[in-house]
Amino acid sequence: MLVIHGKEDSNPGTLTIQSEVFFEAVRGSGGIARLVLLPFEDHGYRAIESIEHVLWEQITWFDKYVKNALPRSSATAAEN
Repeated sequence: MLVIHGKEDSNPGTLTIQSEVFFEAVRGSGGIARLVLLPFEDHGYRAIESIEHVLWEQITWFDKYVKNALPRSSATAAEN
């Protein structure tokens, strides 16, 4: 699970701490997770650096965990 959140998110429905707790819950239950907190960003990302960072994170995550992932039946067999 890739979680990306603005560090200064002021939206009362999506506080930064919620993403941090969710990230820890996924990792704590054995899942694979990465938390990216974008400095100085609110609920919507405005800085070009943040937008580029988000795109890089998404592409990197996709390449590692989606594009090159084994099919579920093969992945299950490889684990056993």
